[in-house]
Amino acid sequence: MSITRQSAARRVRTGLAAAAITGAGIAGLLGVSSAASASTISHARTDGWSVVTTCTGLSGKITYSPGMLTIKKRSVHAVMTGTTSGCSNINAGAFSGTGTFTAILSGTASVHAENFSGTFTINWPAGSGFNPSNGSISVTEANGLETVSGSVTSGAWTSAVLGGQYVTTGNTGKGTVTKPVKAQTYTNTQPLNLSENFG
Repeated sequence: MSITRQSAARRVRTGLAAAAITGAGIAGLLGVSSAASASTISHARTDGWSVVTTCTGLSGKITYSPGMLTIKKRSVHAVMTGTTSGCSNINAGAFSGTGTFTAILSGTASVHAENFSGTFTINWPAGSGFNPSNGSISVTEANGLETVSGSVTSGAWTSAVLGGQYVTTGNTGKGTVTKPVKAQTYTNTQPLNLSENFG
């Protein structure tokens, strides 16, 4: 690390919390609590893993084919779409407007247990000037809480680690053989974060 980066890191380290993780691809929360809003993320970088870009809001819809059952898991294809809000970057500051989040997933799932993997694209708010971030993603469920993890493989912030959590807020279908759950709405419980390792 250069002397300039070390000096900058020391200036912002006091009193600030960074998202610490042990390596790329780790499942679970990869960042700060909801208190780390767009107004504070621009001051949060420290040595080691730090959140570089965050969106405090993410909500939307997930469609499933075939639909999910309550009684057992089966192979399912899922498409997750959503709108991001409250996005900001450590250097660029807050982004005005909203963006989009899309994930194409497959795996085994029931209404109360999911294990998906696939690819994602984050389209940042148009006014930000940043290219989309594309990468790999996994989504797992435990006790009704969905955990998102992954990494950016191309576009803005390549090599950053993705993390977040959400809960489902509604179902289309009942989870039976005749009326499987074919769609769900969701909202995030923690920010959608991209983290990088500054050494």
